[in-house]
Amino acid sequence: MKLETFEDFQRAICEGRLVDVSDTAKEIGISIPVAVSSALWKTYIEPEESITVGQTKNERIWNVISLLLSTLKSGMKPFDNSFSLMVQYQVHFVNDGVLTMTSLQAIIRKAAKGQSFIQIMLEEEAEHKQSNG
Repeated sequence: MKLETFEDFQRAICEGRLVDVSDTAKEIGISIPVAVSSALWKTYIEPEESITVGQTKNERIWNVISLLLSTLKSGMKPFDNSFSLMVQYQVHFVNDGVLTMTSLQAIIRKAAKGQSFIQIMLEEEAEHKQSNG
């Protein structure tokens, strides 16, 4: 899923390939639209099976976004004279009492018309996209 424009980003949300988490991102301090891949959403944020112990869905979303922001604030310049920045970071999820560390990749895209967006996915998705891309 190659997203070059803000329109591509919006289309991916409408088609269900991305899940919009912009409202939570705004609460955390990110003013541009943010979405996570459907694979990240289904696997770690809102898995199909019932979660009886661990973080809530909102806590998972919060962790994904706040850890991205912390990574960016650690000295990275988001747009650094380019149209995109790829950021790899790790998030811990608790599912049914088991702590799992997961590698994520965020692509921060500054669109030509000034419509920036952030796409967050599992690291495996990013590698797959690059090899077939």
